[in-house]
Amino acid sequence: MSHHDSAPRWLAPGQALSAVLSPPLRRELPRYNLVLHPDNANDLMFIVRAIMDLLRFCRPEATHKMWETQHYRRSVLLVTWKEPGELYADLFASRGLKVTLEPVRQLPGRAARSRTDARFAALPT
Repeated sequence: MSHHDSAPRWLAPGQALSAVLSPPLRRELPRYNLVLHPDNANDLMFIVRAIMDLLRFCRPEATHKMWETQHYRRSVLLVTWKEPGELYADLFASRGLKVTLEPVRQLPGRAARSRTDARFAALPT
């Protein structure tokens, strides 16, 4: 029997090599909606220009978000993580527009899992 057939010395007895070499489980960071609220103080085109400047949206997309805000009293501009969302909220606030950051709601009965977590959930413990 050669020395390559035996288990490595650092492996505990009865421990599978695949369990030691498997990647660590990952947790996904929570996502947040950046929500624009209606603003009657500013011109509608000012709102469109602010969306275009800060989020780099094209004119039709920015116009759609502005009208969505006017009709439905809110518009989800983008879904992002907390820190970039806070930065965007501050940038919009510096232009006099009201934007809030709201956690993305999970569907009932569905846990937030990454693909890595789902792959290892089927393994026996």
